Order: sequence, then structure tokens, then C-alpha cells
Amino acid sequence: MKYQFLPHTADIKIRVYGTNLEEIIGNSLVALKDFLEPKTTKQKIEKEIEIEGNGVDLLINFLSEVLAQIYIEKTAFAKFNGKITENQIKGKVVGCKFQSLTKDIKAITYHQAKLEKKNNKFVFEFIIDI
Repeated sequence: MKYQFLPHTADIKIRVYGTNLEEIIGNSLVALKDFLEPKTTKQKIEKEIEIEGNGVDLLINFLSEVLAQIYIEKTAFAKFNGKITENQIKGKVVGCKFQSLTKDIKAITYHQAKLEKKNNKFVFEFIIDI
């Protein structure tokens, strides 16, 4: 299992699983794309993203930038190729252009966001404002 959508009072909580942070990012992108239910084309797009931050804020900052690029580029990003350090994520997100989205996301929130390592696996939870 790569991710789960969890019930939340007014929004959607997403729990993402991965063996490393690169997999956490990739699975987070897939969860966002799957939530949006885009009607995609075959046109591939790559977008460079470089974000700084600390701890779980780094992941939220990254996903927030990706969300902005989803709407700017009209592209559903589902893959990440790059490097992650303690305070920086730098690389390319890859996806396909879309014609329409079934759902919208207003924001990726910091509220109740957490990243934990359990039994050599990472679990990342965050809430999307819909």
C-alpha cells in the first residue's frame, strides 16, 4: 500500500508509506493525482523544483509548490527524480498535462502534519484543504 485517504472533519487526511523519503514524496504525488482524478493527455511535462525547510515543513513546502505547479502547468505530477537532504528537496517532478480535474485542492496544510519512522519505514500524514 502506497497511501490511504483517511476521514477528517472537513478536509481529507492522507497517510503515505515509504521505505525512504524519495518514496514518500513519490507516493504523496500519486495520492494527490489520484485524489484530483485528472483527465490526462499523453503530453509529458517535467518541472524543476527546489525547496528548503526543516523537518516535516520541508515536505509540506514541497507539496505546496507542486500543488501550485499542478494548476499553473495544468499537469498531474506523479513522479519525482531528485535529491533530498536534511533541509532541501531539489529535483524534477514528472507528469502529464490534463484537460480537466474531477476535484480541487485548495491547499496542503501544516495542521497535524507528521513524519514518523517505524520499523525502518516512513509514515507521513498531512491534510489537504478541499
